[in-house]
Amino acid sequence: MAALALALFDPTAPGRGAARAGSEPDTTRAHRYYRQGLAFYGEGRYVEALQQFQNSTFFDPHGSEVRFAQGLCLLKVGEPAQAKVQFERALATSPDHAAAHYNLGLALIALADTTEARRHLMRASALAPNTPGLHRALSRLAEQSGDLPGAVAELRLERAASPDSAKTHAELGRLLARTGQPDSALVSLARAVVLDPKLLDARIEQARVYETLSRPGDAAAAWAAAAAIDTTRADLCAAEGVALFRAGRTAEAVPALQRATRLDPHDAKSSFNLGVAFEAAGQNEDALAAYRAASARDTSYADPWLNQGALLARLGKKPEAREAFERYLVLAPDSPRAPDIRRALAALTPRRPAPGR
Repeated sequence: MAALALALFDPTAPGRGAARAGSEPDTTRAHRYYRQGLAFYGEGRYVEALQQFQNSTFFDPHGSEVRFAQGLCLLKVGEPAQAKVQFERALATSPDHAAAHYNLGLALIALADTTEARRHLMRASALAPNTPGLHRALSRLAEQSGDLPGAVAELRLERAASPDSAKTHAELGRLLARTGQPDSALVSLARAVVLDPKLLDARIEQARVYETLSRPGDAAAAWAAAAAIDTTRADLCAAEGVALFRAGRTAEAVPALQRATRLDPHDAKSSFNLGVAFEAAGQNEDALAAYRAASARDTSYADPWLNQGALLARLGKKPEAREAFERYLVLAPDSPRAPDIRRALAALTPRRPAPGR
């Protein structure tokens, strides 16, 4: 995103008397612009809010709350470097402004200045320990430094301060899974999706935890819920299909994998997996078509040729099977399966009659 221009107020516009250096602040006008900025901010109109806050600053350059509000807008529009400047100006006037320390910490995290970020977050914690999001930010810093137990501890503090935050429960679930506590992770993730059924990250993390616990049916349900939240993502449908197949629910796996192939016409792996599902369901011609589609989508992908060869050999189509196996060996000559494929090729190759004496 291009840097936002900060000089949005035109002091020469008609009817707007300009503030002069050294003049007294015009707090009446400053407050009017500030209130309008708050209204825009509450509506999610952050650029317009920023303009009003900057207008307010023109009439009262020393108002820490207006500087703080500008910083919030700049964070919202993805300008952490400019937000940092405004939060620092707010703190120059109000050094114990807990929210300014907290949001300055967030800006510094975005700028990868973790040392200063931690200093300001800890200051915010000392001033207002129950600030929503504070311990989640500290958890992020702990995780970045490799302190996973510390990250979990911070998220537990965040959960105590904000028990109805779905994002906090989801983050805690993810970290519990990372630290080898899948059952506890599932408890936190279940709470997250109760609080926010459309929280995509929580659904995806649920599915991954179920997979680590070898519970493919539950994983499939979680992948399906994720795919229902974001209907444009082929990877979610593909993961649902694979989980259904692993759960032995082949008839349900096929439509999930078909959705994946429609959503991403370049996804060779989903076409290959669709072929496997068709083959398991006894739909051999559909399986061959899916394997061929996978080969066309990725000409360097060896596995579809292997499966084509094996299926064609079982169907008694020896010349086509030989062609598929030969193509596999061209693409994967050093595969652990290559010796078996060469033996299969030898068995499929017609023997030449011995020369006459």
